[in-house]
Order: sequence, then structure tokens, then C-alpha cells
Amino acid sequence: MLDTFLDGDTNAASLDAWCTEKIIVQLSGLTIEVLASTSIATTYVQRLFTPPSNLWNVVRPDAAATGVTTTMRCLALPRAHVSALAEHVRSRGTGTPRPALMHVGAPATWHQMPGGPVLLTDPDAGIAPQLIVRHPDSFTVITCDDTDATMNAARHLREIGYRRAEDDGWVCLHASAATMDGRGILVVGDSGAGKSTLALALAATAKGAFLSNDRTMIAACSGATPQAVAMPGPIRLNGGTLQALGYASAEQWDLTRPQSTKNTDWQNFRGANKLHILPSEWHERTGTPLATTSTVDLVVFPQVIQGSQELHLQAMHPESARELLGAQCMSPGDNIYVSDWLGIRTSSPDDLARKGARVVDALADRPAVSLRFGTRTPYAAVTETVRAAFSSPASSR
Repeated sequence: MLDTFLDGDTNAASLDAWCTEKIIVQLSGLTIEVLASTSIATTYVQRLFTPPSNLWNVVRPDAAATGVTTTMRCLALPRAHVSALAEHVRSRGTGTPRPALMHVGAPATWHQMPGGPVLLTDPDAGIAPQLIVRHPDSFTVITCDDTDATMNAARHLREIGYRRAEDDGWVCLHASAATMDGRGILVVGDSGAGKSTLALALAATAKGAFLSNDRTMIAACSGATPQAVAMPGPIRLNGGTLQALGYASAEQWDLTRPQSTKNTDWQNFRGANKLHILPSEWHERTGTPLATTSTVDLVVFPQVIQGSQELHLQAMHPESARELLGAQCMSPGDNIYVSDWLGIRTSSPDDLARKGARVVDALADRPAVSLRFGTRTPYAAVTETVRAAFSSPASSR
């Protein structure tokens, strides 16, 4: 049946009998009905988009599908079946295949089939085989039936929401974010700078809340304080950071996404094999409140120093902040989610670059500080130092 579907002889709606699970997602004004053959896919969608925001929101699972503009069907099959379908597409596709990058580690190729364009993950990429069929008014995602692969539908929905948000004027920053005492703090920097650690420490204060990890969407209107909304995604933490935050037992947590931690470097402060913890899971296990949106009242550029008790904060000049912010602006050139591989955006790269420059300018006008702290520095001291930055002369800019 799937062979005939790919060949254009069977329509996508005929697959609905296999899709016993349903969830409805709203992404920046677009309403998508997700139909899946396994509850793993819909459960992960629900958890990834929790808490909801004005950019990404899951409607009650049992709600009627009103105002649906797009459908995404997700079928999970044994790996051998998915591989066979991929070979069918490679042998029957017409025209010149078009390369695409789903993210920096997921090269893929578009093939033209009678049933619609089909994206295949490259067989030599070391990732699970996957097919995405694009129809005029829907998508069909065919993945392997292991737990991690069935979460792909949620990641593709995030991609759609990401690109629609960019069209609507939102700009992505390589940044984490949290609130403290009702004020929003954007933590900006390269990977390994301490963004996640600092954001979680700030969120754990008495009146704190966690907003986002690694990617944060920012909008800036003339005369208004820039607004931050989380890009849905897991918090990626290694064992050293978890231990420093007081959660050494996190290795035993039952998490949505399985992550091997044995015989890896995950216990190091700079371990590459990190636990992937959704914000909703972090809230459930630590009690840390979650925020959905926040103003940007302070920008912090952290630098964590291994094995040190150092703690030093310094106000930054707007031009220095602007340069660092520009280097971490991911719209339109994200270094992980490299391209708009689904072709969702309607804005040109030049338009997106102009939007990015406006947001960077607005953020550079906010109070900004550089913060050096050590892995052995008590986090209570770190957060109190950040709190003090709000009362410094630089914070009144």
C-alpha cells in the first residue's frame, strides 16, 4: 500500500486507518492536526510544546479538529520496511535529486515521486532512515519504530513553527533565558559558555522561572522592550553540571528521550554525551517554575571556568554587546538548524537579515554584562551577583 501511495495511486487520507493517535498543534497561526500510528509521537509533541506560548501550543488532545489548515501523518515501521521504501523512492524518483540539511548532522535528499516530493535521509549519514512526503495540504512522515525516531514528527513541527515565526518578525538567538524577581535575563554565548547552567541557576532562585535553553526567539517593536519566547527543545546537561546544580541523581530519572550514559564522557563538565531533559520534565523533578514569555531586561554573556571559584561581573558597552549578539544571531543563518529544508519561509534572506539586525540593535540597548564564574563557585553567589547587576548604574540605560 505504501509503495502505491508513493507512486501516487493511493491518497494520503487512506493512511488514516493506521493512525490511531491524534493531537492538534497551533504554530504561529497555523493549525496542524497530527495523526500518528503510535502514542510515542503524540506524547512527545505534547511534552515538547509544554508550556504553551503564542508561537507553539498544543490544543487539548480530545478537542475537535476545527480550523485545521494542515495535516501531518506519522507512521512508525520496522527499520527494514523504511529502508525498503527509501530504496523504492531512489529507484523510481524522477528529475534531479535535491540535497537538503534537516539539521547539521542530518543530510537528506529530495526526490520527485508521483505522490509528491519525498525527502530521504542519506543512507550513509549514520542516522535512522526516514521519509517525508510533502503534499499540497499535508505531510506524511515515515520513521523507524524505535522510540527516538518516532519523535521526529515533533521536531518537524518545531521546524515549521520556527520558520513561520521568522516570517512573523521573530529572530532566533543562540541563547538561554530565565526570569528572576519578575525580570527577564537573556544568557547569550557559544556552546560551552555556561548558558544552560546559568539559566537554570537563575530559575532556581526564590522568584525565578526557566524560559528556554540554547535557542530563544526574540521580537522587538519600536519603543517597546524586546520580548523572548522559548524555542521548544530539551535541556542538554552533562553530569558535572547536574551535580553542581544539586541533581546528581538525574541519571536515574525516567526521561521521555532515552540517552545512554554508560561508558561515555557524560559525567564530565564538558562531556559531549549529555542527558536530554525536556523543560516540563525539569519542572516535574525539580519544582522549578516555567515561563512562557518574558521581556529582556538584562543580557548576560557568561564564561564558565573549569575547576575555579572565580566570580567576576562587568558592565558592557553597547557596541561590545552588539558585536557579541550579532555573532549569536541565528536568523537567517542557524548553525544547527541550517536551512529551511521544508520551504516554509516566505521572507527573503535579506529580509530576515534586516529583521535580525533590528533585534540585535534593540538587545544591544538593554543593560548587558559579562560574567565569569567557576565550576566550583557556589551558584547562590553567582545568582546574587546577577541580581546586583539590576541595581548598578549600567542597568538604567
